[in-house]
Amino acid sequence: MSSFFTTPASQRKRKRPSESAGKVARKRREVDKHELRNEGDQRSRRRQPNPRDADADTNADRDGDESISGSESEEEVAPESDDESVATSEEGETAAERRVRLAQRYLDNIRQEVDEVGFDAEDLDRDLIAQRLKEDVDEAKGRQHRLIASNLDFANATHTVFRADTNTTTGVAVCRPYVYTVSKDKTLIKWQLQPPPSQSGGKGTTASRRRRPKQLAYVRGIRVRASASQQHGHTGAILAVAASPDGKYVATGGADKKLIIWSAEDLRPLKTFTTHRDGVTALAFAPDSSQSGFGAQLFSGSMDRSLKTYSLAGEDSLAYVETLFGHQDHVVDVSAIAADQCVTVGARDRKALWWKVVDESLTKFLGDSSKHDTYQTGSLDCVAALPPNHFVTGSDSGAISLWSVHRKKPLFTIQTAHGVDEPPPLEEVTSETDPKVIERLKQADKRRPIARAITALAALPGTDVVLSGSWEGCLRVWKLSDDKRTLLPLGAVGSGADSDIALNGYTNGDGEGESTSASPTAPTPVETKKPETVRGIVNSIAVFERRKEITSEFGGKKEGECQGLCIVAGTGKEMRLGRWMKLPHGKNGAVLFEVPLRQETK
Repeated sequence: MSSFFTTPASQRKRKRPSESAGKVARKRREVDKHELRNEGDQRSRRRQPNPRDADADTNADRDGDESISGSESEEEVAPESDDESVATSEEGETAAERRVRLAQRYLDNIRQEVDEVGFDAEDLDRDLIAQRLKEDVDEAKGRQHRLIASNLDFANATHTVFRADTNTTTGVAVCRPYVYTVSKDKTLIKWQLQPPPSQSGGKGTTASRRRRPKQLAYVRGIRVRASASQQHGHTGAILAVAASPDGKYVATGGADKKLIIWSAEDLRPLKTFTTHRDGVTALAFAPDSSQSGFGAQLFSGSMDRSLKTYSLAGEDSLAYVETLFGHQDHVVDVSAIAADQCVTVGARDRKALWWKVVDESLTKFLGDSSKHDTYQTGSLDCVAALPPNHFVTGSDSGAISLWSVHRKKPLFTIQTAHGVDEPPPLEEVTSETDPKVIERLKQADKRRPIARAITALAALPGTDVVLSGSWEGCLRVWKLSDDKRTLLPLGAVGSGADSDIALNGYTNGDGEGESTSASPTAPTPVETKKPETVRGIVNSIAVFERRKEITSEFGGKKEGECQGLCIVAGTGKEMRLGRWMKLPHGKNGAVLFEVPLRQETK
């Protein structure tokens, strides 16, 4: 008698089920699924009331069979109440009358609920505070896009010139109500802005509007302190300045390869970094990095083609963090986007780099000109971030380009945004004195107009305002479109009229050119004499909103609605990073613009 233990091992193995048996099992499962699906469809059809099935349901009830679908249909097809029938429609009323009736009914229900339950002011205040905090966070991170450019009267902005006995102003930084300016003669100055006329009680006169900022502190060169172990100060031209959002620190970088952190209160030097191997040309603080426990985050760009980050958590915790490489030429400008994110431009490598420090990722954008462009881009000289996903660049060819992080080509480009300058007469640039030779040279002269390079850019994060500067004597304003794909010209700041816009054209990201007159908002180009509200080369721009201060019932102060813009432009006879362009009649200093809201016409 054979058993499992006496059977050989070769015969003890279980046989696999045949393939035909598996097919039969799978076919059986598919048939079962098909039957269940058909049964579900039949049940769903039974749930819908159908007058043709009334006799069938009656016969089923007579036979004593229970109908589940019949009971469900009875519950779903319950007759409408009087209120529901009134809310749906009434005979002879239009759609507008129905909306008014429903809105009135909703208000009556709210009043009845308030009368029965009561009004909880604490819950309402809590909801309002939560909504305000959410709006502040969205605005800080760039998720909120406020359209304020159309409400501002840039043409009628008032301007005030303020300066000290310094050389060319190379940079300005704002941490309201203070302004910090630096110059090529190693000077750092702290100014205090005057309140706008609406808050200072002025009656709107010229004297009340044109109040110059007050000078509070002044530092030039090495600030000697006998008790200090190290003497701080710049020994070369200061090329960049930045102020922390919390108002505690001011950072300056110069051609002497130094980066100095100052106390914003009294311009007391705190620490000098010598981490760069060449001149420091760009500085920017992260906008939302000044959190408790983390401190302020600083980005610095240099002629050594590197980007460095620093952590400023306290006077005893000023530390260098790391170095990042990616450019093949001088890093001439940097604009912070968020914590651990910034965008830089690399001069003659014609690249803009979007840095994500935490993710260790880098996105490159090449700013080459199209072959159809009249003026070719030689270098990208300035950049302004538009969080969270856009930025604007300016080049030496006078072009302003709008970029998106999701596309490698510019979304929109404005060629010769600040116009062109005619070449000087041959009598001034040639050594020939013979009139006949000069006449022959004039006939063979093929010189073309010189494009005005973009020397400064600034944007107001969370809004649609973009500012640009050159050397023609005015600041220009550009409006970011609602879809964030184009830039629309709004004229010059303080021009007094919008008729001085002179543009040669613009192109979209595909390089297709269009005339300025084809734009729905840009007027026909008119070559007119522009008012020189800015006498000098614009080397830096800073902008912030003037907000109305509101005193709460507990005595605290908070910011209210926007009352206008405050724009500060640093000017000079020379360019910030070069001396090939010099204006003999320029002024070294700064210009303050107060942009009011547009008055509504009745």
